[in-house]
Amino acid sequence: MSMHAAKQFTKNLSKIYKEQIRTLSSLPKLKRTEAQCIISCKHSHLNHYANMEYHNLDAIGLASKGWNHSKSKGDSFTINPVHANYEEEMIPFNQLNIDSNLIKALSKRNIKGATTYQANAFPLITQDKHLMFAAETGCGKTISYLVPIIQQLIGTKVEEMNTPRALILVPNRELAYQVGEMAETLAEAVDLKVKVIVGGRTKRIMMNPEFDQIHILVGTPGALGKLSTVGVYRLNHVLYTVFDEADTLVDDSFVDRIGSLYKKVPQSKIILVSATLPKSLPDCLKPLEPHLQQLTSPKLHKPPLNITQKFMRMTRSAKPSNLLQIAKNNKHPMLIFTNRNETCNWLAMFLRENGVPCSNINGDMKYAIRVEQWNSFIKGETQILSATDVGSRGLDTTQVTHVLNYDFPLYAADYLHRIGRIGRLGSTRSCKATNFISGPEEVRLVQQIELAVRKDQPLTNVDGNITNIVQKKIQKGMRQVV
Repeated sequence: MSMHAAKQFTKNLSKIYKEQIRTLSSLPKLKRTEAQCIISCKHSHLNHYANMEYHNLDAIGLASKGWNHSKSKGDSFTINPVHANYEEEMIPFNQLNIDSNLIKALSKRNIKGATTYQANAFPLITQDKHLMFAAETGCGKTISYLVPIIQQLIGTKVEEMNTPRALILVPNRELAYQVGEMAETLAEAVDLKVKVIVGGRTKRIMMNPEFDQIHILVGTPGALGKLSTVGVYRLNHVLYTVFDEADTLVDDSFVDRIGSLYKKVPQSKIILVSATLPKSLPDCLKPLEPHLQQLTSPKLHKPPLNITQKFMRMTRSAKPSNLLQIAKNNKHPMLIFTNRNETCNWLAMFLRENGVPCSNINGDMKYAIRVEQWNSFIKGETQILSATDVGSRGLDTTQVTHVLNYDFPLYAADYLHRIGRIGRLGSTRSCKATNFISGPEEVRLVQQIELAVRKDQPLTNVDGNITNIVQKKIQKGMRQVV
């Protein structure tokens, strides 16, 4: 190319560039006041607004991008609530052909109508297929299966003692009593009987069993497995079997007990209920898959946008002082999550020593102590509960307004369950989650959460089978050593 041609090419290119600039400047600019700021951070050019879209080839700037660098300590960003996307009109129960006595019982619990998800779930119970109810935590999934099952059982006669018509399996005792309480409220209104069975006294029950007419049996897999094996409870007439918190129940730590119980109810309609969709069913439940109908919420696996979520990058040594500052200013029920039992105990003791009353629950505690601590928090005797993930699954915590992840979870499923303790159906609107971020694995999950919010997409790495994930990591580490 000659010198003249090169100059002409440069001149033409400059002309085209200027023309593009003029065109872009003539386009209507996005006024930030016209769109809500969903992600706000210290560097305003990285803020994300409600009407911003990203194409697949776009390089998306993240507020947390440089958080693996030591100089990022002290940085933070906030995901702001978008209540408009979460508000929906409730459907009156009388439009859904719900028994009038059940409607009265629900009204006494301040449940005036059904969500769209619940209304879609009710008629599925009467169909032939097995079911998977998967929806974000706190949206009322318990009502989704309890109301139609109880309605189907109205007028059912139980000829033999201890032969329930519905079986509800849950992973822990606290959830068993919680589900049992709701079931009893509804069942009593239509002359049905509910029984709750949990571990800790199975030997006593075996030695001196009680016999009664039971329509609905609620319990944990271990206790129900033992008592059904020795014949205290007979499951051959069960019409509905619910696996509540199914992602936990199909975890490798439960699978043997679940498989044994599943074999005892071949005549039963199986209903899996979960806030996170299991990636796969264990071998013992594989026969269900061809006959499994799913009802999935459009918000499933998405970080919720009905609560404020603040992410704070800090060193591990800065966490206690930040914790104490937040705890001393706290005036409402707050849940603080840690990853280890030892940290849970230390945190509660640390707050008490600094004049902040605190209850605590974790898997290492004796059940009686755990119940005592939980009740102390629920009754308002303490405003703060320190907990491991034993407190993140299924429990009704509508009174809680603040979740603090002192230890940020390493898995997406745990994050969704933890912050699902707030912003629940029936909760106040002003709920918030505060997250302390320290390690590289924590940063990795934060970046996945931030990206999912910016793209309005579900998290792609949600797997409730944490036991299996941990075992695979251990095996991978052993192979690398070898």
